[in-house]
Amino acid sequence: MSIPAQQARQGHRTLPHTADLRIEAWAPTREACIAETVAGLVGSFADTTGAVPVQTVITDLAARTDEDALVAVLDEVIYRLDTEHTVPLAVNIEPCGTGVRIRLELTAVDSVEFTGAIPKAVTLHQLRLVHGPEGWSSAATVDV
Repeated sequence: MSIPAQQARQGHRTLPHTADLRIEAWAPTREACIAETVAGLVGSFADTTGAVPVQTVITDLAARTDEDALVAVLDEVIYRLDTEHTVPLAVNIEPCGTGVRIRLELTAVDSVEFTGAIPKAVTLHQLRLVHGPEGWSSAATVDV
């Protein structure tokens, strides 16, 4: 994915994809790019305006490759939505020995307005997290 010149150095966009959602993101660092992908995921289904964090979770996720790190973080967000009924308002990602350490500032689902289809799973089809001359870029498809 090439980042259009008129777009900010960091951001994301969502695109319709047959029965799925496609998220593209870009940022100067790998960790910021993954965080932008999470922002695109959350923005696709929830309006978090006015919501406040009620819980902070820090967890290490195993990842051997950059793409593994992207999938692990997105899977963690979907897992917490499904099992704990929480939505991240902010995510901080940093490398750790076995992959990535994430810090999620979470809010309860009742404090957000659902605006789109709830994500079910990340697919591996056309998954990408790469470094290029303009920084890092990602692309992920999510089943909704």
